[in-house]
Amino acid sequence: MKRNPIIEILADPTKSFLANFVLGTLVFTLVSDGLSDLFWDGLNSWAKTQLWMSEGLFRFSVSFGLILLVLAVIYLTNFTRWVRSQLTNIGWIAGPITTSNVFPLERAYPGLIVLMSPKMQDSPAEIAIRHHLQNNTLKVCWIICTHQSREAARAMVDRLKRSGAEAVRFYYDSDPIEDVELRDRSLSLLVPDNQVDDPNHIRKLVEGIYADVRRIGLDESEVIADYTGGTKGMTAGLLLACTKPERPLQYLSQVNYPQIMAVQVAYRLKQRQQANP
Repeated sequence: MKRNPIIEILADPTKSFLANFVLGTLVFTLVSDGLSDLFWDGLNSWAKTQLWMSEGLFRFSVSFGLILLVLAVIYLTNFTRWVRSQLTNIGWIAGPITTSNVFPLERAYPGLIVLMSPKMQDSPAEIAIRHHLQNNTLKVCWIICTHQSREAARAMVDRLKRSGAEAVRFYYDSDPIEDVELRDRSLSLLVPDNQVDDPNHIRKLVEGIYADVRRIGLDESEVIADYTGGTKGMTAGLLLACTKPERPLQYLSQVNYPQIMAVQVAYRLKQRQQANP
């Protein structure tokens, strides 16, 4: 809907400085001064005869009362919200720009990180991988698995390679991943049983995967992470590692199964040093 040009000029001086100056300074000043004179001239004589108040006291009382009334209307009622909604409906002002943080994922990515579940057929990881295989887009995939899901991961990779994913590089099982916090050791995509529910371990593992991403020449924005298939601790760790806006996220919808949903988040987390017990 097209906005009122006068409202646009008043709201944005850069559109027409001269018109904004004439309307906002000269015209409004003359109109307000004229109305002010009519108001005070008409009421001053009435106040003197009916209220026996001096002109100064009357002006102060009326001004103070109007200020209180305006503040009450603004902060104690929904009047301003109602006025804004009406002006938006008729096109005099622009409404708020709304953006969706969760929406159906249509595109495919060259890089993918998935959490493997023990499910042998049609696992969330396999559904996610097949989505990104469209048009041969997927080039590399990291599969985070546990001892309970490693056999399902092996079977899934064999099945995918037999069905057209021979060119995709799959990293999973005991494939090493750099520990970005302790450079002298490496982590494994096969998560030990005692760290399956440790979000911080999974976070470090995903950070190491993104170090691999940069090393093989991909940008972080070209790799999407799916947080559907793992334990709650694994999901939490993956999300903690992907709060940066340049690290896209996705999940498998349970409402519109098997629709994959994209998630946009943008946070900067500051790591806090743990106190020694």
